[in-house]
Amino acid sequence: KKIRSFDMHDAVLTGVETRTSSPVKITRGDDFQSLNVKGLYPAGEGASYAGGILSAGVDGIEVAEAVAKHMTR
Repeated sequence: KKIRSFDMHDAVLTGVETRTSSPVKITRGDDFQSLNVKGLYPAGEGASYAGGILSAGVDGIEVAEAVAKHMTR
């Protein structure tokens, strides 16, 4: 099922929310990007980088800062 307007061609940043933690961790490098998919920034509990709402928020802030840094280079 596709969510209308979810895959917008001009989207700068797209974030999704999952209902559970993932049993699979998407590995990321020091720049917070996925090691396998350039431009993908896995973050939060769904990507196995947090264990609750507070740590997911902190991880989200760190990833957002990494994205901003990448975009301003």
